[in-house]
Amino acid sequence: MPSRRSPAAAPDPDQARAAADALLATLRQRPTATALKQARALLPTLRNLRQFDALLPLAEQLSRIDPADAPTRRLYAQGLIETGATTAALDMLRQLVARLPKGDAEAAEAWGLIGRACKQLFFDAADASGPGARAALAEAVQAYRLPWQADPARHTWHGVNLLALVSRARREGWTEIAPRIDPAKLARQLVDALNAVPPRARDEWHLPTLAEVTLGLGLASGDLAPVEALLKDYVGAPGVQAFQVASTLRQFTQVWALDSLRAGSPGIGLRGEADLRRARGLADILRARLLSLPGASLQLPVAKAQPTQPARPARARRGTGDRALLTPGVAPVPIAQAVPADAPSDVQLEAILGVEGPRTFAWWQAGVAASRSVGVVRKRLGQRMGTGFLVRPADFGLPDDAGPLLLTNYHVVNPDHVEDGLMPDEAEVIFEAVDAATAYRVERLLWCSPIAEHDASLLRLSGQPAGLPPLPIAARLPEIPPPEDKQRPRVYVIGYPGGRELSISFQDNELIDHEGPPTGQPPVPGRWRVHYRAPTEGGNSGSPVFNDSGWEVIALHHSGGRFKMPRLNGQPGSYAANEGLAMATLVAAVKAARPG
Repeated sequence: MPSRRSPAAAPDPDQARAAADALLATLRQRPTATALKQARALLPTLRNLRQFDALLPLAEQLSRIDPADAPTRRLYAQGLIETGATTAALDMLRQLVARLPKGDAEAAEAWGLIGRACKQLFFDAADASGPGARAALAEAVQAYRLPWQADPARHTWHGVNLLALVSRARREGWTEIAPRIDPAKLARQLVDALNAVPPRARDEWHLPTLAEVTLGLGLASGDLAPVEALLKDYVGAPGVQAFQVASTLRQFTQVWALDSLRAGSPGIGLRGEADLRRARGLADILRARLLSLPGASLQLPVAKAQPTQPARPARARRGTGDRALLTPGVAPVPIAQAVPADAPSDVQLEAILGVEGPRTFAWWQAGVAASRSVGVVRKRLGQRMGTGFLVRPADFGLPDDAGPLLLTNYHVVNPDHVEDGLMPDEAEVIFEAVDAATAYRVERLLWCSPIAEHDASLLRLSGQPAGLPPLPIAARLPEIPPPEDKQRPRVYVIGYPGGRELSISFQDNELIDHEGPPTGQPPVPGRWRVHYRAPTEGGNSGSPVFNDSGWEVIALHHSGGRFKMPRLNGQPGSYAANEGLAMATLVAAVKAARPG
């Protein structure tokens, strides 16, 4: 659970990065008291925006000027944790708490981050039952316990993490970790402390914290109704923020391990498969709600995308049939795949998300189904290079008799090793959501276009994945609203960020601009670029970019993470953006290349 210092709303990331660059230059040349004050105030903003590549150099420069400033060192350490340098962060935080007075507010924050870092070491361990992992869990418990016991009224977020980790240790049978802590008693103390907070003094973390404590009580007693009621008030509220729901989901799945709940585990009072399904459904409901919020990013375990039972009919509009999954407020999305066996019931969905709950989950499930047709491209038995997705040949004017084709970037697969791309005969594709053990070789490169043009390659695979449909291509790009309209269309990128295994990334993004009609002004006629804000990584190259209405592909993602991307359509300046090529331009290019 993040510190309560996180704000409810985030400023513009481009402005924050520009301010960080300017302040860093000032601090390196001639630091002033004003610049120091502004830089320190900017660090929390950069953290909340997850702009860690801007935060780290600014915190480093501030630390060189004033190494004793505790908030700077704490935020520096948090940036290191978020970027994977966990042990370096721990060294910094341990030194920090050693010199701070026990009652100092920064000491409590630093102890919380030590708990967060050790908790991450536990979850990242290859062998979670090994001595190293168990030692990390024990240290995390101690780090959260110190601030909680010192001041329970102020440090409830430390207390709820303590409850979660001690409960996890009990489930694993590790009674030597915090043997004197009774999870049930701790949970009741937390409920009392949270209820004692006056309504006017409750911040945005009050309900998430109370919901997690109530989850612990519900798992122990077998009664999940109270946590469902709290989640309804929390995630169903109009003003709920993505960073809150993401934090709750992380706690529910990582620490409380809802996805892998089993009957008979120590400390679990759930009885029978129906109760377990209801508990596991809480995580999927949070995933569905998260993906419907602006600014969300979600890693979906591949197991969640694997169908295990026939699809239940969605609540379709008249005339759509009973095999359509609906996006709230938009046209139905056909689906030919099954839903997971432990999908939440309509009763549970309505209990938490309201009457629109089943439709929201149906929309989410359509995205899950789409993820099955997205594969990871790798060198044969080697390094993962990018992403590709299945398309219908007829959409590109090609014969439809041999099944779907794979579309990816030219810089991922091309005939000349350009940009270290794979040659067709050394590439293979795996559709992990369906069968992680089967790799499909590239039989033929049907068409390609260089990076400077369309950065695309169309491939025929050797064999066809059974039951995987091609993804639908959108007939048009979303309309771009005027600049004064703060409600921007959103897009979703499904791929393999960083080439990681066993996860499919759903990334919620803001569509910024594109060069398509009716107002686009592409410098190269017929080549429409699409810009969107997205937390993508290198392995996302070749990912499909979906619209937010019907899970239709609008673009092929090819460039991610550029913070000084020139604006489109002749507009001056730059911004933080990712870039894709509109599918309509790829279709036209393939059709134009066919012999007349």
